[in-house]
Amino acid sequence: MIHLLKIEWLKLKKYRTFYILSGLFASIFVAINLVMRTAPISVNIGKGMKASLLSDTYSFSEVWNNLGYYYGWAIIFICVLVIVNICNEFSFKTQRQHIIDGYHRLDFLHGKVMLILAINIALVLFLIIVGLIFGYTNGGGNPMHRADKIFHVFILGLNYISFSALVALFIRRSGLSIMLLLAFVFVEHIISMVSAMKFDTAIMAYLPLESSDALFTMPLNPLAKQATDMIPQNNLSTLLIMSGVFIFLYYVIARWRMLKADL
Repeated sequence: MIHLLKIEWLKLKKYRTFYILSGLFASIFVAINLVMRTAPISVNIGKGMKASLLSDTYSFSEVWNNLGYYYGWAIIFICVLVIVNICNEFSFKTQRQHIIDGYHRLDFLHGKVMLILAINIALVLFLIIVGLIFGYTNGGGNPMHRADKIFHVFILGLNYISFSALVALFIRRSGLSIMLLLAFVFVEHIISMVSAMKFDTAIMAYLPLESSDALFTMPLNPLAKQATDMIPQNNLSTLLIMSGVFIFLYYVIARWRMLKADL
């Protein structure tokens, strides 16, 4: 498996788009959290007074949930990177050349699986570094408190990136795959919100990407949080289990696709 990852790295290390999208992810992720920390969104509560709507607490342990929530916004850049990477394989027929060179069809898939895992691990390590910096410079505390959110970040990233890879395997065109991904994210979010607010039913766990998004709560200040506590939520165990189920299904479907599709 490691040699498959080395091949994937050879394709990326001189690829400018890889560095551009990775840089956009890192800079936007850090920028979002800096803005939320230093200039949180406020609402007018009357008599010239304003109250912060979003939490600006970045000490331990709140930092891990805050970072995880905004990580779900920035991860789209990495999803685009993976989509472009896979679609280029079909555009330039490199996957076909691998078969000619003696690789099995599943070697192509497993190479992408290894790449997705490597990218996801690198992103989690980056988030840990950012979290430690934010945590220790904003009040400190115990960095291990609620550190389970770091594992949730790993699950969220793996879910989003794997789903994006699956879309690319079926569509094989970068532009259309990206548009479908963004549309799917938007529609899923609308469905989950309407279900929760209009029908008082939590269905996030049963939607592919929302099952991982819901692992993180919106960073609200205490007063705003009280107003949203009545919104129904799936329990954490259900969200984790369903996220794992969806990730496994992506692999099963991708494996079937690679074995049956015309390369």
